[in-house]
Amino acid sequence: MELAYYPGCTLYTKAKSFNTSLHKSFEALGVKLNELPHWYCCGTTFGLAHDNRMSLIAPLRILAKAQKEDGRVIVPCSICYNTLKRANYMLKQDTDALEILNEHLEESYDGNEAVVHPLEFFRDNKELIKKHLKKDLKGIKLGCYYGCLLLRPEQEIQFDDPESPTIFEDFVSLIGATPIDFPFKVECCGSYLVVNSPDAAIDASYKVLKNAQANGAEAIITACPLCHYNLDALQKKIKIAHSEFNEIPIFYFSQVLAIALGVKEENLGLEQNKISPVNLLKEYKLL
Repeated sequence: MELAYYPGCTLYTKAKSFNTSLHKSFEALGVKLNELPHWYCCGTTFGLAHDNRMSLIAPLRILAKAQKEDGRVIVPCSICYNTLKRANYMLKQDTDALEILNEHLEESYDGNEAVVHPLEFFRDNKELIKKHLKKDLKGIKLGCYYGCLLLRPEQEIQFDDPESPTIFEDFVSLIGATPIDFPFKVECCGSYLVVNSPDAAIDASYKVLKNAQANGAEAIITACPLCHYNLDALQKKIKIAHSEFNEIPIFYFSQVLAIALGVKEENLGLEQNKISPVNLLKEYKLL
């Protein structure tokens, strides 16, 4: 099986471990990810002004490239996924905009490319996952953190219930670990506030981490590079602000999947995690 793949910018910079562990996981499943040729930035965030069609240029170019390769494209980054999914929804609703942009860009995109998150692919291919599991993750308790962009706005994204999602928990159960549900799993980590209001991001991330720990999580998994940064890299500053806080490892879901599939340790990217998960993984004999 081969699938079109759009990594987005961050998976080649700050989230290299996400990209590498995802590629190795799909490779272990016998699936080849074909990266889109000469891809562009998705625009980073979806433009909220509905009368500003210029904001749809970058997403449309990506979707047009993807459509030439396959009828669906795998998009792992929550920010890219949100941007492409919402742009696609708007292009389907606004056929005039689609026609104008196609003419302006000399494209022929018809609005029918499927933007697919890896978690959606795993949900729909459970037997494929089960067949390739190599390591027993039994007992390790993983808090499933969704953040904002995977779930909202509901009508445009259609990923899962925005208030009570379960796709992450189902994934964790599928690979043999114990999913931890916690109320703050759909709350914001502080997002881009980390740039101009770092104290607000520190406070928001602290609340998410403490809530996960209070409900029994030994580590947290996420799909968003920005969420991963806030929850992982800010823990040293959280500790300064809250002396009682105990550090907790933060994984990309692809790292945990790669472990379950028997991917070699050097391809997991664990050295890029600010809070080392090595001791926890050794405790469960996963390293």
